[in-house]
Amino acid sequence: MKCIHFRTQMHELSKVFKSIWCFAKWVRIESQLSKKLSQFSSLKWSDINHMITMFEKKIKILQEKFFFSSSQVNISDITESFISLTVSFNSRITENEVKQTIRWVKANKASSASDISNKALQASLAELISVLTSLFNACITHKYHSKQFKKTQTIVLRKLKKSDYIDSKTYQLIALLDIMSKVLKSIMIKRLSDIVETHHMLSNAQMKVRCKWFVISTLDLLVDQVHTVWSCEIKYVIFMLSLNVVEAFNWVSHVRLLHTLKIKRTSSYIIKWTCSFLKNQKTSLIFDEQISDMRKINADISQRFLISSILFLFFNASLIEKCEALRIKIEVLNFVNNINILVYDRFTEEICRTLSKAHDVCAKWACTHDATFASEKYKLTHFTRKLKRFNMMTSI
Repeated sequence: MKCIHFRTQMHELSKVFKSIWCFAKWVRIESQLSKKLSQFSSLKWSDINHMITMFEKKIKILQEKFFFSSSQVNISDITESFISLTVSFNSRITENEVKQTIRWVKANKASSASDISNKALQASLAELISVLTSLFNACITHKYHSKQFKKTQTIVLRKLKKSDYIDSKTYQLIALLDIMSKVLKSIMIKRLSDIVETHHMLSNAQMKVRCKWFVISTLDLLVDQVHTVWSCEIKYVIFMLSLNVVEAFNWVSHVRLLHTLKIKRTSSYIIKWTCSFLKNQKTSLIFDEQISDMRKINADISQRFLISSILFLFFNASLIEKCEALRIKIEVLNFVNNINILVYDRFTEEICRTLSKAHDVCAKWACTHDATFASEKYKLTHFTRKLKRFNMMTSI
């Protein structure tokens, strides 16, 4: 297909004498140059209709958008409870674990501020394996995530197919993480995932970053649930309400997250290491061919880190449990910050009443956890084989 497209384009160029010479000039000169990064346009200040052009002020706008510091959360309902029994946790990291994790990391990934490339670390693995293993074991033993591991570089890029780029929402971040931090966090993800599955800490409705749970697993489970309901003797109709938490990873309360980890009987090694991991993250922003100074970011959990996904599953575990505790014809699917509530019944009016109850539970949870559901992303999906049998015009 690419060959046919190229020949078609060349044929079109050959029809116009000037066009073919322009193409030849591009091949001779510009095609040999490295591609320039797209330049930032002026950014609109959120509160006033004012355009910002200075680099430092643009940084401030982007920080407010991507690393927003959440307001004080009402945690009056949290009581200090003494958990006597916690799940067992093997805090000893082996050389074999470190080897497998480093080899798993892609070799040609861009390096972070430390300038240690993945390829260089893999090439020198034989000489460094014992030192790295001792370093990571010290981090786990002392329940500490090194300050150097928390420094990242973040590239700001335009999102595709936007009409204009004056709003900070039209940009996205690509983070260059420290390779040492990647290795340690990958090991901790594996440990935490194993504990979650072994001790059933999370509901089966919660997915992502769990062993053998992927997007396809979510879709398979949804299809199975729909077909199971349809196979009943009583003819049911199914409604699914889909909710999305706005800026989920930037609004997580440390106190609530750590409290949930305690309630789930997670090992103190994981809790205290997580506490250290969350604090004092720093990054520099790269755009307009300039690099900002290292700045502390106030985002509670950054979506750039894979471990953040599984921590967010702990954070919203109470919401899933409250929805499942309604004891009605309801199923919940949770894929990180996407909540899908399935309700089935013989009458659509009854389904809408049930969904309203479930939504009230979600709204109450959002108030106590300083979270917001994006109203523009609400979706209501119907599953039925016979449209005429049910009143599909019923609203919530």
